[in-house]
Amino acid sequence: MSWSRTSRRCASRALVLSTALAAALATPALLAPGAEALPTGTPTTGTPSPTSPASTSPQPSAGAAGACPPLPHIAGPLRTWETAADLPAPLAHVAATTGCDGRIYLLGGEATTAGGGGVGGGVPATPTTRSPATSTPSGSATPSRTATPTPTATPTATPTATGSPGDEGGSTPSPGVRLTPAAFNNGGVSPTTTPTTPSTPTTPTTSRTPTATPTSPAGGGTPTATPTGATGGGTTGGATVAGAPVDTVQVYDPKRDAWSNAPALPTARDHLAAATDTDGRIYAIGGQTGGSTPTDTVEVYTPSSGDWTEGPSLPRPMGTPSATRGTDGKIYVLDATTLAVYDPDSGDWTTGGAPPSGAGAPVLVGLPDGRILAAGGSDGSSASSDAYAYTPGSGSADGSWAKVADLPTGVSEAAGATGPDGRVYVVGGRDSDGDTVGSTQVFTPDGDRWSAGASSALTARSGHGAATGGDGRVYVAGGTSGSGAPLDSAAALGE
Repeated sequence: MSWSRTSRRCASRALVLSTALAAALATPALLAPGAEALPTGTPTTGTPSPTSPASTSPQPSAGAAGACPPLPHIAGPLRTWETAADLPAPLAHVAATTGCDGRIYLLGGEATTAGGGGVGGGVPATPTTRSPATSTPSGSATPSRTATPTPTATPTATPTATGSPGDEGGSTPSPGVRLTPAAFNNGGVSPTTTPTTPSTPTTPTTSRTPTATPTSPAGGGTPTATPTGATGGGTTGGATVAGAPVDTVQVYDPKRDAWSNAPALPTARDHLAAATDTDGRIYAIGGQTGGSTPTDTVEVYTPSSGDWTEGPSLPRPMGTPSATRGTDGKIYVLDATTLAVYDPDSGDWTTGGAPPSGAGAPVLVGLPDGRILAAGGSDGSSASSDAYAYTPGSGSADGSWAKVADLPTGVSEAAGATGPDGRVYVVGGRDSDGDTVGSTQVFTPDGDRWSAGASSALTARSGHGAATGGDGRVYVAGGTSGSGAPLDSAAALGE
């Protein structure tokens, strides 16, 4: 009897084990190391709890939880300039930054033609495209492309043939404008870094409504399509006045080599700066509104929702700021007298001192080692060659500036970005004679040294924007040529 009962118990247990094993094999996720458990019951309905991910506010699809992807690995240096698609219309004194989606956002700027509403902001538009040109390594003053700039986009100043910066001195250059660095390289932030949600709520603004159809752009290259988005530009959202600040937001997709319109800035301005947070939100910072009035306005764009919101104002108005994001996830904004540091986690600004040179509108970029580089700018009488690196302290703005190697050629109104190789590329600008240059000056942080990069007629511009795209190339767009003609052209620096 005991052997019979034991046999029955063993058989029963074996049947249970066999059934469990069969169920596990039918559900591979249960056996995959680190795999999440799959739901086994009927989903319940109701209001998500406050801690549920479903209850959080919308985040950029490529930037949620600090997941901005890293740039492709490129040893560098970048050596070859080639043409990129033209802007829908010429723009100068713009800001540029790169979203977590790898696209480049060109914000605001100055209207260069009167009437017609300029370039459309408001709703997405039909993209402007141009076939990429076949490229060969540069090294001469003439761009070696099948597509060449049009007469209005061709600078009158002749770049050096070797790309080696000169050392001219002389008259006062025009006070300058914006560079804004690439944010897509995370400023060195690891893709696994998870920032907390900003504690300071923002107030949504009303989206701009289309009121007119933009006219065909003037100057620069020839777009193959006309924007169909809402009118932008000026302070009225209607017809623009030459020299007036605009509210346009142009978005460049490196994969398609095409520009399109994004919702317009709530506040039209030029000489502004831009940076991208680790969660993918884009900040439009300071600049000048109508009448060259400095502003402390900060507005924040969320690409996933297409909404602009009002952000915490700058500690004081800044008419010619430069901005970048550091490896600590904070946004650094600099003018001639003040360093302002914004912490997205707390929603607070802190302030510190500017570099000893006091140069206005320098190129400002984040370095992979956590420092912030400020190079060039205008010292009030000439283009500055000074370069300083800021090391953040425990409170961000209580850090310190230290002198690093000077730029080979002092430049104002230049633009720059940190490349995927960790080097900084300072492009174009005006020298101390006020002449527009086409040189690329390359800073290697590890060796604290500058070297001459590729020189090209494509890069002879000032007052332009610069950023590193998701494809790992450094892009420049807009600005003015050596003759003062506005530019709608863009160019890309790659291997």
